Amino acid sequence: MSIREALREAVFYLKRGGVPNPYLDAQMLLADLLGRSRAYLLAHGETLLPPELLTQYRAWVARRAAGEPLAYIVGYTWFYGLKLHITSDVLVPRPETEVLVEHAIREVQSRQGKVVRAADVGTGSGAIAVAIAVHESRARVWATDVSAPALRVASRNVHAHNVCGRVLLIQADLLTPLRGPFDLIVANLPYVGEEEADVLAPEVREYEPGVALWAGKDGLSLIRRLLAQAPSRLAERGVVLMEIGYRQGAQVVELARRHFPHARVTLHRDLAGHERVVRIAL
Repeated sequence: MSIREALREAVFYLKRGGVPNPYLDAQMLLADLLGRSRAYLLAHGETLLPPELLTQYRAWVARRAAGEPLAYIVGYTWFYGLKLHITSDVLVPRPETEVLVEHAIREVQSRQGKVVRAADVGTGSGAIAVAIAVHESRARVWATDVSAPALRVASRNVHAHNVCGRVLLIQADLLTPLRGPFDLIVANLPYVGEEEADVLAPEVREYEPGVALWAGKDGLSLIRRLLAQAPSRLAERGVVLMEIGYRQGAQVVELARRHFPHARVTLHRDLAGHERVVRIAL
């Protein structure tokens, strides 16, 4: 079967499975298997595929058609310009989380001439910690997660991007074992409420790890706990940055002001215009 025929077949099955971007996903899966670009596929449509590669491609297409996230199938994703190792033990990093990283990098840059101590709470794949450390050499990041399998994924990403000396991975419940003081605390904790299960995309609800998604009935249980811990760990003039659900802004601001009565609390939107990041500045 040729590349063009294989893509045509894949698009048919992906469409039937209800995949949102069947043409793009079909091309990305085959390009990854071939180690080529999508442009190569278009330019070499008549090239015949080896039987064993075609078999592997069909297996990948079947997994994607069943709803499995693309990143779990190919084993990686791109986040903030970095190629990250990904398995089903961690959430697939989202584009909206890049807004949190941008704010974090800005905070590090604002502290000119000094090493910045940062905590990344609920690090998962290590995406946030690695992105900060790669882009800001003065950052020292303590990255925590309760999940040992997630930390193994994070460790691969820390080593792959040569930030071992500046990102320390710790299996921990939020900030529990850490004393600080930290100049910066960043967190992309689970924030989906149990009552929101039906509105999640099936590929998220059925494939991504529940421990990284669910946070009590209203989605705020872990955010509440972090806000209770953070005041004793934050340095003078420290900043907390948290990613939140797009409907949680007012509630989280109220919680933040309760725990940080003298801080400046602000909300920041993602590229889609949703309230996405809460900033607490002493």
